[in-house]
Amino acid sequence: MAVAFVLNRSLRWNCDPILRQNYLFLKHPLLPRFIRFLDRPIVNFFLQAFLVLVVTRFICYTGWLVYDLTNRPEPPYWDFKWFFVASKLAHQHLSPFNVEVFNKGFCSLTKVCGFIPSFVYPPNIIPLIWFLGYFPMKTAFTIWIVLHLIATGFVLWGANILLDSQSQALRTICTISVAFIYGFVFDLQVGNVATFIAVLLLWMFILARNNRNFPAGVLLGIALFKPTLVVLFIPYFIIKKRFDLIFVSIITGIFLALFGLVISGNSLTGFLQDAIRGFPLWLNDPSNNPYISMSRIDLRVVGPRFFPDSPFLANLFSDLIILVLVGLVSWYFYRKQSRTAWSKNIYLAEMVLVSCLSIAINYSQPTSSVMLAPAVVFLLNDLCFQIKHCAFSRQRMSVWLLGVGCLLVQTAVIHAGLLVFLGKRWNWKEGELPYLLKVTVFSLPSYAVLGITLSVLILAMTSVGQKQVAEFDRSP
Repeated sequence: MAVAFVLNRSLRWNCDPILRQNYLFLKHPLLPRFIRFLDRPIVNFFLQAFLVLVVTRFICYTGWLVYDLTNRPEPPYWDFKWFFVASKLAHQHLSPFNVEVFNKGFCSLTKVCGFIPSFVYPPNIIPLIWFLGYFPMKTAFTIWIVLHLIATGFVLWGANILLDSQSQALRTICTISVAFIYGFVFDLQVGNVATFIAVLLLWMFILARNNRNFPAGVLLGIALFKPTLVVLFIPYFIIKKRFDLIFVSIITGIFLALFGLVISGNSLTGFLQDAIRGFPLWLNDPSNNPYISMSRIDLRVVGPRFFPDSPFLANLFSDLIILVLVGLVSWYFYRKQSRTAWSKNIYLAEMVLVSCLSIAINYSQPTSSVMLAPAVVFLLNDLCFQIKHCAFSRQRMSVWLLGVGCLLVQTAVIHAGLLVFLGKRWNWKEGELPYLLKVTVFSLPSYAVLGITLSVLILAMTSVGQKQVAEFDRSP
C-alpha cells in the first residue's frame, strides 16, 4: 500500500480528484493519517529511493544473468540440458523416454554422467523442442534464453491487459510485481518451460474472455505438454460449457503427441512402458522426492515434512488439506455459477484459483510460481475495487495483505535469500535438514501457495453478492 500511495502521488492516478475525495475507503480515520505520513518529503524520498534501488538491482541482475548464461563455455547443468538431449535423441529416432537411452545420450552429449533423472514429459513436447536439435548446445541455449525473455515480455503485456485500472502508477506496480515473482528469474536460470506455460495460459484466458475459443483452445492444447500445470483448466472450461474450446485443445494436444511419437521413432505402447518405468525413478530423485526435496512448493510435501516416518499419515494429511481446498474452491464456483445462471463468461478470480490449485495439487517447483502472475493482477484489481466502491474494512484489508504477504514469499527474497542460503548449510540431498526448519522455513513457499489461494477465495466470495462486481471482474 505504501508503494501504491507513493506512486499514486508521484505518477498521478488517472482519475478525477473530486471523485477521489468521495471515496468512502479513503475517509477512514487511519488512512488520512497514513497518507499524511507518506506525504512528508523525507518519507516520500526514502520510499522512492528504495523502490528505485530495488528495481535497478533487479534490472542489473537480469542483465548480468543473461550475459553470464549466454557467455559461458557450457550452459548450466540444469533443466535446459534435458530438453536439448531429448531433442537430439529424437533427431536420431531414439526414444528420450527410455531411461537407459536418455542416460546414455545425456552422458555423450553433455559429458555429465551418472544417475540422471528420467525425461518424464509427454510426447507432445517433442515437436515444440525439435528445433533445438539443429544447433550446437551453446547456440541452442542462447536461443532458449531469448525466447524466455520474449515470453516474459508477453506475460507482462498480458498482465497489463487484465488490469482494470488505466492508472500508469498501478500499471507500473503491476509490471514490477509480476517481474519480481521468483519463477520468472529462476526459470531463466535453469532453462525450464514454466514461463512458456504462463504466457500460453495467460493469453489463452485473454482470448477466451473475448470469446475467441478457437485460438484459445490451440494455446491450451499446446500448453498440455506440461499437464501438471494445465490439466485443471479442462474441467474448468467444461463447467463453463466452452466445449468448442475443449475440443480444439484436445485435438491440438493429441496431434502434437502423435506427431512427437512419429518423429522420435517411438510408439504409444513403448512410450507408456517407458513412462511407467521412468516416473517412479524420477520421483525418487532428491530434488523431487517429497520427503527430501528442499525446493518443492506444492502442498503434497506438507504431510511428508510433518510425518516423515509415517507415509500413511503423511499422504492423509496432504490429501486432507488439498481436499478441503478443492471443496472450498468448488463451493465458490457453484455459488458464482448459480448467481449468473451458469454463464459461459469467465472471470479473473476463477483463473487465479485454478492456477493456484494447479500449483497446490500437483508436483511444483519454484519455476511453477510463474502461474501466480494473474494473482498479482487480481489483488491490484481488488484494491482498486475496495478504494472506489467500499468503505474501509479491517477484515477485508487484512485478507488482502495476507495475499500480498504470501506473494512476497514467492519472490527471490525468500527463495534465494533465505531457503537456498540455509539449505547449503546441510546435506539436504541426504535428508539431513532439521525437522523444525523443514516444517517452518523450508515449507514457507508451500504455505504461501495455500495462503494466496485462500485470500483470493475469500476476496472473490465476498464480491459475489455485490452490485459492483461487474466492474471488479469484467467479462465481455
